[in-house]
Amino acid sequence: MGDKYYKQWQKRKKIKRSPVYRFGMILFGILIVAVSIYIQSENQQEEITYSSSQNNQGFYFYSEVAENTYYASLNGLIGEELKQEMHTLLNTNFTPTSYGDAREYLADADRSLEDPTKVWNVYDGVLAPAVWDEESWHREHVWPNSRLGLERVDNSDKSIASDLHNLRAVTPSVNSSRGDRFYSDGSGEAHITDDGGFYPGDEHKGDVARIIFYMFIMYEELDLRDDNLDDLEAYTPEGAVMGILTTLLEWHKEDPVSDFERARNQSIYEIQNNRNPFIDKPEYVHLIFENQTIEDLKPPTSMSSWIDRRSQTIYG
Repeated sequence: MGDKYYKQWQKRKKIKRSPVYRFGMILFGILIVAVSIYIQSENQQEEITYSSSQNNQGFYFYSEVAENTYYASLNGLIGEELKQEMHTLLNTNFTPTSYGDAREYLADADRSLEDPTKVWNVYDGVLAPAVWDEESWHREHVWPNSRLGLERVDNSDKSIASDLHNLRAVTPSVNSSRGDRFYSDGSGEAHITDDGGFYPGDEHKGDVARIIFYMFIMYEELDLRDDNLDDLEAYTPEGAVMGILTTLLEWHKEDPVSDFERARNQSIYEIQNNRNPFIDKPEYVHLIFENQTIEDLKPPTSMSSWIDRRSQTIYG
């Protein structure tokens, strides 16, 4: 019996020493490693939902800007102090345009990056002829006109209702159904939500959030909150309310700043001499609305130099 097992052991030992066996084991090991890497990669792709400039909670990393640049006065500020200084910055040298002239300016500011002969309409993403014809697109108040605390805007008016940052090209039929509804959560294409609000669509929700944040900081008469958003008297100071704030904060994280927003921001800056800070520096949202500190938003050491270089280049 012992001889039998000894011979079997010798046979197995001989097989293991053979080049074919060793090559097969190497291939098997490579296969195991490859499968492991693939599974890990798939899991990571499912977990990553934010851009490379955000942490795993969706908060954008903070960086200061160089002195003597547009946002230099905001360096090191947080909370109410940041909000007030930002309000001052946005209103300094602000040059309002008329609501009538906005038609011409939007034809350029909202121009599609893929097709410069078209404007990219908000909410439904329709590409319409860039030239104003009163049919292909209208001027949409992202913070609705009836919730701005004043009467309906006329083409000659230069007011809160003619601020270009708050105006977007929009498909007329979508503009009608959107009305003056507050913004509420949903998914997919733009639609009216079950609570009577309006979902702007997956591709537009971040854009909308950043425009709303700009308006709230720019104009102190506006109120941005989570509740009591219905049954407000339109075109009155008491009705100058918008929301839902917590939903808008999530949209800001889930739909990062796009090249279209950056190009539009620059175009408007060249016209009315102020910028939307939440496009240039999305981390300001967390410092004003979410009680985050600069230390909370400190980037990993491996990213800090890249973020600083980008900040100096774009926002200087």
